[in-house]
Amino acid sequence: MGKNILVLGSSFGGYHSALNLRKHLTREHSITVVSSDNEFTFIPSLPWVVMGWRKPSAIQFPVAGSLRRKGIDFVQDTIVRADPENNRVIGEKGEYEYHYLIAATGSELDYEAIPGLGPKKGYSYSFFSVEEALNARDALMGAINKGAGSLVFGNAQGASCLGPVYEMAMMVDTYLRRKLLRNRFKLSLLTNEPYLGHFGVNGFGKMTRMLEDEFADRDIEWKVNCKLAQVTPENVELEDGEKLKNDFSLIVPSFFGSHAYIGIEGLSNPRGFIPGDDYLANPKYQNIYAVGVSLAFPPPFETQVPVGVPKTGQMSAEMAGVAAHNIAADINGGPKKPGKDFSVICIADAGDTGFYLSASPLLPPRNKLVHKKGKRAHWMKIAFEKYYMASLRYGLPHLDFGW
Repeated sequence: MGKNILVLGSSFGGYHSALNLRKHLTREHSITVVSSDNEFTFIPSLPWVVMGWRKPSAIQFPVAGSLRRKGIDFVQDTIVRADPENNRVIGEKGEYEYHYLIAATGSELDYEAIPGLGPKKGYSYSFFSVEEALNARDALMGAINKGAGSLVFGNAQGASCLGPVYEMAMMVDTYLRRKLLRNRFKLSLLTNEPYLGHFGVNGFGKMTRMLEDEFADRDIEWKVNCKLAQVTPENVELEDGEKLKNDFSLIVPSFFGSHAYIGIEGLSNPRGFIPGDDYLANPKYQNIYAVGVSLAFPPPFETQVPVGVPKTGQMSAEMAGVAAHNIAADINGGPKKPGKDFSVICIADAGDTGFYLSASPLLPPRNKLVHKKGKRAHWMKIAFEKYYMASLRYGLPHLDFGW
């Protein structure tokens, strides 16, 4: 008898989960993707949208047709409540039953945690959607067009997506130098990390010194162990009393997993992230798997200010392959793959140069660590984006994410 597998989400984790499930399972088993968004967005390129260096159309791809051509159903709906006791989830438009479920719903942004944070009700900007990136672009260029000012880039307490603000600070520095305006602007980076390049994983060797040298050369001021108190139209205020003038601020908030999972005993932690065992299956509900941002990943190191563990697109896609393999093993029999000892590959752009990082595993002590700086990394990130989006649009072979 065929099984019904439900995948929630259509970004890196959800899209690759569905593709891998279809590779592993025959057509007697149905696969349905339910997502609030029918566009796949290449999230690592959203900082380039803020800079005006990339149009949204270059980094988006409609997923519904592609999935259906591969024998995967797609429904655009927002999930509002999970009901694991009855093997179903409830959306705004309908209810969806399953034999197996992969949660890849990504994150919800916790702007309410800090007064004045966020682009809708507050006085800071962000870039976790095309809409947010475009609004940030307009505000940034408006601030620059005034001819002088204070530009602040930050990670709020509890934030886990830590690298993009480094990219933004360096890219804005590059932009201002090209325009011969750099001497008129103060650039500041605020982070919840105990030191530059901690990234929630106790750092990556000498990457910290590389970043400190880079920021010193660029005259970008930085402050670590930051707790934001509030953001006002005039200032970004810290809990220690320091105030930075707010001509423009871009601040990454902490994340929720999904409110659809919160309060369901055994399914999620208090912030809506789903715990997984060594095979990414929920310990209580073994037919539910979590990948990407949806997976609960407790901070492995104690820090003065809460710092989350990042989950890159590459990590999410790798998890998707593991979860799909293990669901197929549940259905067809066979050995399962362990799924938590992931490696990471990251490329950070600075506009005129870049940083390449590869670590295996993610957490120290590591078997392998590579970090390099140079224009090759800048061009490598551009090339990866273009190939990746072409692979989605035209059916080119996907790059190997390690499964």
